[in-house]
Amino acid sequence: MYKINIIIPSIRIDSRLIRCLDGIQKLNYKNFFVTLILESKKNIYKLKKFKFIIKTLVTKKMNMSEKRNFAVKKFNSGFVAFIDSDACPNKNWLSNALKTLKSRKIGIIGGPNIPFKDETFWQKISYYCKRSFFVTANYNFINYMSKNKYCEFLHSSNFIIDKKIFMSVNGYNKNLYINEDHDLFFRLKEKIKNLKVYFEKKVFVYHEDREFIFFLLQRLCYGLNVFSAKNTNSKIILASMPAFFICIIFSLLLNFSKVSLVILSLSFIIISCIIYVEINRYIKKFEVKLLMIFCIYLSNLFYGLGTFIYFCGLRGMIEKKIYRNIRKKN
Repeated sequence: MYKINIIIPSIRIDSRLIRCLDGIQKLNYKNFFVTLILESKKNIYKLKKFKFIIKTLVTKKMNMSEKRNFAVKKFNSGFVAFIDSDACPNKNWLSNALKTLKSRKIGIIGGPNIPFKDETFWQKISYYCKRSFFVTANYNFINYMSKNKYCEFLHSSNFIIDKKIFMSVNGYNKNLYINEDHDLFFRLKEKIKNLKVYFEKKVFVYHEDREFIFFLLQRLCYGLNVFSAKNTNSKIILASMPAFFICIIFSLLLNFSKVSLVILSLSFIIISCIIYVEINRYIKKFEVKLLMIFCIYLSNLFYGLGTFIYFCGLRGMIEKKIYRNIRKKN
């Protein structure tokens, strides 16, 4: 049996982290220990109720990349499992992962991030946006029970990896706190020829979605970093490029003529219809579909705004402040 180090970076011990640990306690695979990387010892007594081994590391303020690297290097294990503090694994999370790892003879596996059933309306809207191709492009498969397949990328909120493979590139880039998972998998693919990364829908976790305002701020941060991330996927740029902005630019080029206004209107209608058809697969209520079309445009406008700020050279002034605010409040 493989010894697995389940790594959970968190600022503090709160209700979300306790929920995550409750889920871990129900796992049917038992050869694991948990490493918590915290910035405060407050409420540490709440960990006493858990019957599995919990190793607690209290550090200075670090980004997620540094925390995960620190936890991997600190303790010995055959595999490392990453999950976020606001997520919760299903009971077969590790057993299904190891079964597939063994049968397919691979070293990395992950699965979907499924929303909790009790999420608020606006958290559900954030989830629907992430699931849309017009927001996350061909990476949207990670956000629902899509088909099993080999893939290029997995979210740091849910994947299991052979520690030797992880350390072959010295883990995450400690200087990154956005797109760190994209960067990690890009470097792994460069380092190890024929590396296989597998998405298995049975290796799923429940993951809490952000309230919509914080989701928009996250989109802004991604826009700030779109051209600085390694292996930036052209499909994501295409899907996330604000269609409304494109239409406006096209209209400006035509000097706001009547023809340009017609083109703008037709483009908006056509794109909205395409979005409607796409989200119709997983949204039932008509009024929610209409709201979602607006929210998808809005999320892409924030993405485009972030890219605009990047080109203006103002990224450094606001990026960390916004990102840290998202981490604290979500």
